[in-house]
Amino acid sequence: MITLRKIVSLVLVLIPLTSWAQVPEIADPNLNDIAMVQPHPQYEAVIIYNPIICQQIGAACGFFRAHEHGHITLGHQFMHPGAYPAQREAQADEWAAANAHPHEILAAYNLFKNGWSSIKWWIYGHPVHRAARLRQYAINYGRWVGP
Repeated sequence: MITLRKIVSLVLVLIPLTSWAQVPEIADPNLNDIAMVQPHPQYEAVIIYNPIICQQIGAACGFFRAHEHGHITLGHQFMHPGAYPAQREAQADEWAAANAHPHEILAAYNLFKNGWSSIKWWIYGHPVHRAARLRQYAINYGRWVGP
């Protein structure tokens, strides 16, 4: 039986990273979050990120930007915003764990492990649980460099 998890894992392996490089990233110091995907008529979507927050969280910012690229690669921007938000966020975390630099993954893991959370923690899960999921995803993809 093919599960959604198996399909997502296949997509994570089969989609080339070149599509990642084709999505513009735009710095916006007024963004009230680390990063987000926004529809764009020319590029399909763009990633907006807050450079001030990124400076504060260091390498972890790369994980969050990869997370947003995951949303685009997995086609989440075409789904209704209220459709399966927790599942979409977990899939984007998994994509980022498979594609972000291992030190960025570890930096995000450490943020979560220390209790840091998005303002939408109820969608992403408790930060300690998100840290554990991220660690397991990274192990599964051979990208784990932490404890």
